[in-house]
Amino acid sequence: MPEKPTRITRLALVLDELLTLAEAHERAEVARYRRLAFSFLPYDTAVSRLMASLGIQCEMRVEELQRVSRQLNLSESSSPQAQLNANPGPPFFVNSPVMAFDVLTQAVTDAGYSLHFHEHLRDASTVPALYPALTAVIKQKRAEYAVLEGFLASRSGLTQMEQRA
Repeated sequence: MPEKPTRITRLALVLDELLTLAEAHERAEVARYRRLAFSFLPYDTAVSRLMASLGIQCEMRVEELQRVSRQLNLSESSSPQAQLNANPGPPFFVNSPVMAFDVLTQAVTDAGYSLHFHEHLRDASTVPALYPALTAVIKQKRAEYAVLEGFLASRSGLTQMEQRA
């Protein structure tokens, strides 16, 4: 049976699609970090503050993407408040070291996904004018991932010591 040659094609997104995807993704990240900040509030305020500050960074990226969109004379995206209030799932509170470790591990995984998402968006961009903005977002996402990974590593050591005691 003859095999069909596999072709790898590059996905090329038009400018407004790319910016809409990037902005929608960052809005979802804002909601996720807000939910995490709220979830950790009664258990560990340091983690809650970290998640809140990461959410603020996402808000700043949303504003930057909107600025780029205006600069390129593209139409405004849908209502920001409606998307921010679309909170997936019921709120929960972290109440144990094991749960905290699991939630932080998932946060690191999600940050890695977000980083790769933006890298793929930059690769799909055919507009050279967007490259600096998307590269800046990727640089920030790498820092976000590294912070969460380091925080998880420092907390996993504490969790192991608590379990031994």
